[in-house]
Amino acid sequence: MLGCAVLTPLASGCSAVVEQRVEAGLAEAGLPAAMASCMAEIWADDLSVDQIREISRFADAVREDDRTLTVGSLIGHVREWNDPEALAVVTSSAARCAIA
Repeated sequence: MLGCAVLTPLASGCSAVVEQRVEAGLAEAGLPAAMASCMAEIWADDLSVDQIREISRFADAVREDDRTLTVGSLIGHVREWNDPEALAVVTSSAARCAIA
């Protein structure tokens, strides 16, 4: 990921890699594939690498506990960070993707 931030000319390619990884992680944790794909597209553009990593750690923990990731649990987790930007992106993307 750090290489992506440094190599500006490749930024669109890095965004695609981030999007693919986010989508795979969300789907593997239990979100429906269409929801994971839609949210990943938004997050790759609107969240920082650190914010995405934190969500990834949460999704990994959910999967390791043999639980299923839900949009509600995801929003609840992000709310606990006290990061208004991340919360706004996650909640708005959930709403947009639910009606898409």
